[in-house]
Amino acid sequence: MSFPIVLVGGGGHARVVADIIKLIGKYHIVGFTDVCEESILSIDGLTYLGKDEVLPELLKRGVSNAAIAVGFNNRLRHKLFSRCLDLGFELPVLCHPKTVVAEGSIIGSGTVVMANAVINPGVIIKENVIVNTGAIIEHDCEIGNSAQIGPGAVLCGSVKVEQEAFVGAGACIIQGITVGAGALVGAGSVIIKDVPSGATVVGNPGRIIR
Repeated sequence: MSFPIVLVGGGGHARVVADIIKLIGKYHIVGFTDVCEESILSIDGLTYLGKDEVLPELLKRGVSNAAIAVGFNNRLRHKLFSRCLDLGFELPVLCHPKTVVAEGSIIGSGTVVMANAVINPGVIIKENVIVNTGAIIEHDCEIGNSAQIGPGAVLCGSVKVEQEAFVGAGACIIQGITVGAGALVGAGSVIIKDVPSGATVVGNPGRIIR
């Protein structure tokens, strides 16, 4: 038996989330919501259900699970996640079958973990996080609500990434560093100092550009 789930978002990231759901086999996708009917998901044969205003009606029809399928914009993802919770949806953890998740690590609701990611012992991942393809989160890291770890990024031991922060593809953060709330770490950056909240940091070693 599988349970109905709706995707909130219809772009390229949603396509990856849909693939993970199909591989897990626990849920079946009833369709997706988006501001635009013309979507890459339509090409894949998924049903466009309308804008997010249809979510309460879906819940009444027994679709009690939702997956936030919006990519880069962490603030928007946080807003959508909160709205779905307020409406009464459950937002399950979605882990690709080809991930490594250490026993005892904690992963919060709504989090999506993509193929070949590694989550090591002592890690706490809070709600609505994206751990992208091939990312490595080493021991005792903490990832805040609605943060995003890009493809191939490496977080060494005891790194803290706060709420809505974004760590770009291939970035490397050395042990014990804190990336502040809403900060952006550019792709390929090497971070050896704490990143202030809201800052944009790029380069090797990372430097603040905004």
